[in-house]
Amino acid sequence: MGKLGFRHTLAGLCIAASFAAFEGSAQAQQPPAAPAQPGAPAQPAPLPPLPASQIALARTLMSLSGITANFDAIIGNVAQQLLAIYVQKRPANAKDFEEILLSMKPELDAKKKELLDKAADAYGRKLDEPTMKAAIAFLQTPAGQKYAGALPDILNSIADATEAWTRDIATLMGQRVVDEMKKRGVDIGR
Repeated sequence: MGKLGFRHTLAGLCIAASFAAFEGSAQAQQPPAAPAQPGAPAQPAPLPPLPASQIALARTLMSLSGITANFDAIIGNVAQQLLAIYVQKRPANAKDFEEILLSMKPELDAKKKELLDKAADAYGRKLDEPTMKAAIAFLQTPAGQKYAGALPDILNSIADATEAWTRDIATLMGQRVVDEMKKRGVDIGR
């Protein structure tokens, strides 16, 4: 799998984890099943459902910005990675593994729909309708289409720069701690 495929999978898994965390925080906001302990902070009420028009705008925005298509790539990339692992362990069963993964398509489509529903809800709660309409209008222009088309490459470049920057910062910080501890008479090694 190429660099772009791995990054899509990694970015997608991060997005999925973010939405899982969002779901967890939304569930944490549910009132407890048992009565709360005296003196415990009150739990906020569950969030009301969003208007259908706002969810529809969120879905359109996600589609035009490429978010929706990335979920398809994630499922395909995860399936390819799993298939490679299973086939490496048991090459004779490669056809079985492929059949099993292909048979999961309806279940995976349902899981993708669940995630897209949560993503649309997140968009709808963070962006009001006028903002989403303005973003949609932009994404439908030639400049917006060019932006959405270039975004995966831009994000890959940013990811590369971030990885190098993180290594540099970690090296700088680690070396500074070692040097400063030596000045204090403690050799923590390297």
